[in-house]
Amino acid sequence: MLTLDGFPKNKDKFVRLIEFLKEILDICNDLNITPVLDGSLAVFAYTGNQEMKVNDVDLFCPEVDFHRIIEALEEKGINYKLREWHVLQVLRDDLKVELDSAEYWLKDLQIDYETLQVDDYRVKMLGLKSLKEFYKRGMDDRATKADERMKYEALREKYELLNSVPQTNY
Repeated sequence: MLTLDGFPKNKDKFVRLIEFLKEILDICNDLNITPVLDGSLAVFAYTGNQEMKVNDVDLFCPEVDFHRIIEALEEKGINYKLREWHVLQVLRDDLKVELDSAEYWLKDLQIDYETLQVDDYRVKMLGLKSLKEFYKRGMDDRATKADERMKYEALREKYELLNSVPQTNY
C-alpha cells in the first residue's frame, strides 16, 4: 500500500481536488462501485514528483455503472457531463474527476493493482506495471496525430517519470 504524501506544484488546487475526490468516492461506495485510480494522481503517488501538476483525477469503472452514478450526482446537485468518448466528467468550479469506461479504455490491458491511502480513504489504483502500459498506449495512440502533440508530450513526461520508479518497490 502507498500513502499519498506531499503535494504537487499546484498545492492549493490539489487540496481542493482531493476533497472533491473523496465526495465522489463516497458516492461510489454508497452504490457499491469500486473505481480504480489511474492518471496523474496515480503518477504522483508512485513518483512523489513535486514539480508535476495534478489538474484532475482519473478513475475507471464499468460504463454500465455510469447511469447509477449520474442519478446520485443529480440527487446531490453535482454537475457532470457524459462524453461520447466513454467518459463521465464530474465537475465543480475548476475541479474535475473523470470516470472512464473500464471496458473501453482498458480493453486488453493486463491489470495489476495497488492501494493508495488518501487520509482515511483507501483507493484501488492501477499497479505500476499496468499504469506504465496504460500511458504507453496513450502515447502510441497520439504519436501520429498532429493535433494531439501537446497531449502526447504530457503523456510522455508522465511515462518517463513512471519509468524512473524501481519496479521492485511496487
